Amino acid sequence: MVLKLKTKIAYGFTAIADHALHDLYVTFFLFFMTTAAGISPAAAGVIVALGSVWECIITLFAGRISDKTHSKMGKRKPFIVFLAFPMALTSSLMFAVFNIPVAARVVYYLIITMLYWTLFPMFYIPFVAWGAELTEDYDERTSLRSYAFVGNMLGLCISTIFPTVLLDFLIGKGLNQAHAWHGSVSIVSAFIFISLFFGPMTIKAESNALTPEEKAKLKRRRKERKNGAEAGGKSGRAASAFLSLKSLFAHFASIMKLKAARYLIFASILFASANSIFASDKMYYFTYNMGISGIRITVLFAIVAAAGVVFVPVVNFSKKYFDKRTQFIAGMSLCAAVMILFRFIGVDSMLSACLFMTAFGIGSMCYWQLMPGMIYDVCGLDELKSGEQRQGTIVSLQSIAESIADGLGVLVLGFILEFAGFDDAASVQSENALSWVENCFTLVPAFLMILAVIMVIKYPITKKNYGEVLSALEKKRNGEEADLTPFEDIV
Repeated sequence: MVLKLKTKIAYGFTAIADHALHDLYVTFFLFFMTTAAGISPAAAGVIVALGSVWECIITLFAGRISDKTHSKMGKRKPFIVFLAFPMALTSSLMFAVFNIPVAARVVYYLIITMLYWTLFPMFYIPFVAWGAELTEDYDERTSLRSYAFVGNMLGLCISTIFPTVLLDFLIGKGLNQAHAWHGSVSIVSAFIFISLFFGPMTIKAESNALTPEEKAKLKRRRKERKNGAEAGGKSGRAASAFLSLKSLFAHFASIMKLKAARYLIFASILFASANSIFASDKMYYFTYNMGISGIRITVLFAIVAAAGVVFVPVVNFSKKYFDKRTQFIAGMSLCAAVMILFRFIGVDSMLSACLFMTAFGIGSMCYWQLMPGMIYDVCGLDELKSGEQRQGTIVSLQSIAESIADGLGVLVLGFILEFAGFDDAASVQSENALSWVENCFTLVPAFLMILAVIMVIKYPITKKNYGEVLSALEKKRNGEEADLTPFEDIV
């Protein structure tokens, strides 16, 4: 199915919030807590890690809930639209500093982090899964993700450039650092609301509202479950909840039996770890190792987005000759090689920093544009094997992997900084602290990216065999017998 241009643009516009929220959190939250809110690096790392654990718990159910949703707005749109304002408000409150004891601040940031990660998966999982429903065409999915990636990069600019520029501006106007942070992020939050609310409203999703007969059938089932739970009292309700959770994990286990799913999940874990360490560490590196101003940091952040956007047409052009798997391997390998090289020649000038951030922008583009498309292809293979449409569940599983990796990456970075002797009160750090900040900026993420490339090398779906999957899937949907023998190597 070839999508209308306005649908792709609207989907890309919604993706602004997706990346804006992610990059705002990953880039600044640890740095904000340790420099503006007076939280120790280890405690801040624990807060971030606990938030990731909570996100995983919510993500467990987000995909399955949206898979089973029936409304006039479709399966996915309601979750995005109705969470636009709460999500924007919560992101603003995360960067507020209150005049309370440090221990109380730790509790506050933990609670607000939990709220943040309650809301985020409930819109993000439906949004990503929506892309798999909008089109099943192999190349069209790459095209759709191109628009989403451009939106992602606009979100990156809004979430990483605006705070650094506005922070200096507001401090220059007489605000203290804490109030400047809150004011800067509140402006970013306004853009997040606009993206999440108006983007989806522009897309005319096919209604999947239940027919009167289906409503009656569903009502009978709910009544039966309710009567059974009431008859069993607390034990009946507990048993019902247990069976639902057991069923959910059974779906996850079924999906992980697919080779394609396993390798992509492992690749996601490795890249997400690399990205979270790099993203959280770069503010430390630019501030303490290079000692550059906020405006120069802003330029470097912009280069990541610009490099990604510039290379999007390259990916779209090369899709005629190479599949998503080959494009991912080439781009990520280039990124990792450049990052390792610069660890030894040094990132000590604006020119070298610009080249380094360009390389990372290319690697980041390969992941955020191509990985969702490969996940969409897994959805088709899974439907062929299982007979179910589980896009939301599959996206949930991959998102859980990313969340765990995000949290572990920041937790590891927090403890590295703590044990390396980072002092949040000092303007100049020790040689050991600076050395480890540099390692976490270069070698550590590069090594994890290389491991991600190895996983994708083993990923078995290509453009050719996915076309065969779609043909077999079409037969199965039409009630014909589908022969899975040709797909033994990829399932």
